[in-house]
Amino acid sequence: MTTVTRSSDLACDVLVIGSGAGGLSTAITAKKQGLDVIVVEKEEYFGGTTAFSGGVLWIPGNRHAKEAGVQDTREAAVRYMRGETGAMYDEAAVDAFLDNGPRMIDFFERETSVAFLPTLYPDYHPDAPGGVDVGRSVVAKPFDARALGRDIVRLRPPLKTITFIGMMFNSSSADLKHFFNATKSFESAWYVAKRLASHLRNSLYTSAACRSRAATPSPRVSPNRRSISAFRFIPAQAQRNSLR
Repeated sequence: MTTVTRSSDLACDVLVIGSGAGGLSTAITAKKQGLDVIVVEKEEYFGGTTAFSGGVLWIPGNRHAKEAGVQDTREAAVRYMRGETGAMYDEAAVDAFLDNGPRMIDFFERETSVAFLPTLYPDYHPDAPGGVDVGRSVVAKPFDARALGRDIVRLRPPLKTITFIGMMFNSSSADLKHFFNATKSFESAWYVAKRLASHLRNSLYTSAACRSRAATPSPRVSPNRRSISAFRFIPAQAQRNSLR
């Protein structure tokens, strides 16, 4: 992703407004189909409210659950969603979600650097008809933020209430378990050491990127007196090459 220079006219095949998970997923999918994409964001940071969330995706039928041996069925997921949504149940929408949710996971893992991990997170009401204790939720695998290059400073910071020395935690991942057991288990101590080392490396990189960006401010596209950042997506391979 690269910042677009100021211009009176910007042309593209797909214009995405907002850079949360929905917007960026749309942009990536369109780019993978060969379309020219521009993402515009009114905030200083990209990531939207998604960057504040715990990052858990509820995707019944995902391959990670199947590979872990979790016993679940589409019929059970339908029964659960029918009970949870009540009069608002939309059969066509539910079918589309159950058909394409697992395909979405596979697409992003195949076509991008994103990877997902299974979690021990239960359904919100696991004792309801069709509910399960584990298997339907996945979370993004920790990502080396250096791959964002100078744009790392434009990623919305996480909420301080769910961070430790600036490092984000997720209650549904292995983080909390290992941090609480760091003094009791060699496996947990090693896990914590690697997480802290990775966080320190990313923090140092972010600090350097901030200093670099302060020296050369990014251009802005500012129609109607409102500052809006515009990003044009570039091929993923070019991004990876920049790390070599």
